Amino acid sequence: MLKFSNDFFRQEEKCGFLISEEMKHVWAAELEVLSEVIAVCDKYQIMYFADYGTLLGAVRHKGFVPWDDDIDIALKRPDYNRLLQILPDELPRSYRINSFVTEKEHQTPWASVANSKWVDWDEERMSKFFGCPYVVGVDIYPLDYLADDEELEETQIELYNAVYDLAQRYEELRASGEADTLVAQIEELCNCKLKKDQSIKWQLWRLSDKIAALATEEESSALALFPRIVYGAESYRLEKEWYEFPIKMSFENIEINVPQNYGEVLKVLYGDYKKPIKEGVSAHEYPFYKNQKEIFRKMGKL
Repeated sequence: MLKFSNDFFRQEEKCGFLISEEMKHVWAAELEVLSEVIAVCDKYQIMYFADYGTLLGAVRHKGFVPWDDDIDIALKRPDYNRLLQILPDELPRSYRINSFVTEKEHQTPWASVANSKWVDWDEERMSKFFGCPYVVGVDIYPLDYLADDEELEETQIELYNAVYDLAQRYEELRASGEADTLVAQIEELCNCKLKKDQSIKWQLWRLSDKIAALATEEESSALALFPRIVYGAESYRLEKEWYEFPIKMSFENIEINVPQNYGEVLKVLYGDYKKPIKEGVSAHEYPFYKNQKEIFRKMGKL
């Protein structure tokens, strides 16, 4: 279990942003989850890298970006797949692993590790996670290889976008009567057969994952997180050489791996990353635990 000084949990202002005591306890709980994941990576010599706001925070703040509330790491696809196979046997039993590998209900093109499946005010839970009753964790992203051949890259991206869009809008397209035709087109394009049952959306998400992983390291000089392309990112290419090996940086009271060319990575993700901007770090409503807190209010815990 990590150790924190009493000062860590105090409310403070950084870069003109007020960080509450409650958020500090959430940060500590997230770092505890991260430390468990890092321990597994170190044990099996799996290379991971801080990503998105966590990378930005490590470089610019030596910890969390003041207005960020989650932790992100990324792994090259082979390491990502290997880690997801290993984690169920290595993490504490109370932890939950959300991924295509571990559960068929999962429907997002990245994984996450959480400290639990539900919010809990249990004394043991509160002690283990520094007074944080919420479900907290770490998002884990796969970095896939982009084919150097421009035609192959274009085909891979177009196919990924088509499958991703169908998976994301499946209910809407089924209601409009378009889903069956689109599924048939995807089956023809991918030379595969999908079961027309309750798992169809999961199958589509899983298929998008396989398309993202089509290119090999040998035929590629760049990496990408494919959902960034879907979401319209103008810059998404991450040179393979930037991720040849990690270097260590301080992150709050631990050390975390960052890409050797972290500055180049951050330019792709944020442009002028050295200037603090309060928008664009977190992709969800701040704080993420707002809905969980409402549950406690209804239970009379707050």
